[in-house]
Amino acid sequence: MGPVAALTPADVDAFLAEPRDAVLSVVLPSGRAMGTPIWFRWVDGIARFQSPTTSAKTAALRATGRASLCVHEQPLPIARYVTLEGPVREVDFDLDADIGAAAHHYLGDGAAVFLAGIRAALDGGRRWASFELTPTFVDGKLQRLA
Repeated sequence: MGPVAALTPADVDAFLAEPRDAVLSVVLPSGRAMGTPIWFRWVDGIARFQSPTTSAKTAALRATGRASLCVHEQPLPIARYVTLEGPVREVDFDLDADIGAAAHHYLGDGAAVFLAGIRAALDGGRRWASFELTPTFVDGKLQRLA
């Protein structure tokens, strides 16, 4: 493997502005760590994401107010990732500004079909919460694997 290089703050912002795979990690009341894949949007230095209100992830976020988010890309032979850690706060949920914006960010023209399913779930009683992670620790790396 090649050397690891740190990403500059500008590189981190540009990297996080693009739709990328991400894993949110939280600590459950049992003390067990749990990581789950999520969609997020990077807005003014804050990672904004949603979670079903009945999920273990949401309960852990509400209980601890902290999380870690690892955003990665691995188009071999280069691996890039950014890890964010810090406090999380729950904010008002808005379908269009939250899941709608994330769906357009990740799916583009395919967002409408996805959002129709979300609206049906909301009509059926399912609920989501919105959160913002304001990182107090940011670590971005690039590594050439070959």
